[in-house]
Amino acid sequence: MPRMETRWWDSHPVPRTQTMIDLRSDLMGSRPAAVAAAMTLAALQPPAMTRMEDPYERRLSEGLADELGVEAVLLVPSCTMANQIAIRLHLPGGGLLASAPLAHVATVEAGATALTGITARALSTENGHPAPDAVGCFLRDHPAVPALVWLENTQMLAAGSVMPAGWQADIATLCREAGRALHLDGSRLWNAAVAMKLPMSAMTAGCDTVAVSLNKAIGAPLGAVLAGPGAMIDEAARWRSALGGDWRPIGAVAAAALAALDGWRDRLEADAHRTRMLAKGIVERFGEQAIHPVASNLIFLNRPAGDADAFVEALAGQGVGAITITPEIVRLAVHSGVRDRDIAPILEALSAAAARPAVAS
Repeated sequence: MPRMETRWWDSHPVPRTQTMIDLRSDLMGSRPAAVAAAMTLAALQPPAMTRMEDPYERRLSEGLADELGVEAVLLVPSCTMANQIAIRLHLPGGGLLASAPLAHVATVEAGATALTGITARALSTENGHPAPDAVGCFLRDHPAVPALVWLENTQMLAAGSVMPAGWQADIATLCREAGRALHLDGSRLWNAAVAMKLPMSAMTAGCDTVAVSLNKAIGAPLGAVLAGPGAMIDEAARWRSALGGDWRPIGAVAAAALAALDGWRDRLEADAHRTRMLAKGIVERFGEQAIHPVASNLIFLNRPAGDADAFVEALAGQGVGAITITPEIVRLAVHSGVRDRDIAPILEALSAAAARPAVAS
């Protein structure tokens, strides 16, 4: 499990070359050709100014609302903004936000979360996810304080783990009985849906609001959505404007996301297959202790000597990009830019990097 008093990848850039297999993030995946074509075509159309005036925005909103099983969605620049708007919707006067200690809202997004005035509460977890019993205890211990329960699926800092089946439904029931809201940070919910072999609507069931990235798994060039009840999403649109997140014109962004949605499940099933191939190859070369259990498209390599930075640098020298999560953990993200033919070169690069003398940094 990562310790958060660590350096992050922003302080350790990887020099990129044309031949690099870039596994730093699924943001680095290739885009379907239709995405660029749709974006260009939309940019040539007459621009729109107000919300839902643009036909591409309307189509995207209606299509995603149906896919996610919600009343409405709002297109925003990033999943961070979607999450931060959700906090303001559910806890407008402050209160308690209960999440896993490694949740994005409490780690990567902690600076933004601090601006909302809420108080964070860490729940005990299993494999990175708050168990229903932990949520129940929290709700019973804080009956009179405004509170928001926060889930994340997949849980990136727990090696991309997927929430166990049934937990979300149980937690939603507990929240409903206690009169408390439930938010899901589903930045990589697409990957979780593929891992669980479920439709996206099943992955959002029981949640009051859901944030989903468009620029990671499915390959849109940018953007995310906040999904939920229509009245709440109308209020979210006002927060989007207040936080400087309005796009005008929005057509090209929405059109690109629409094109990226086409065939997304097939592409992510291919990503999952290649992740399993790569993980199997790593275990065969280095042993089961070399990686954390793999559940989605992320592979966490163990570097017990604390030489993660040096290993990432050595790996870059072999033409493979990765990032440091902690001094003992390196992350590889498999995405649409990875092909079957890349697995062997990645494994060779890992072997070459591992052969270098370990130097703790």
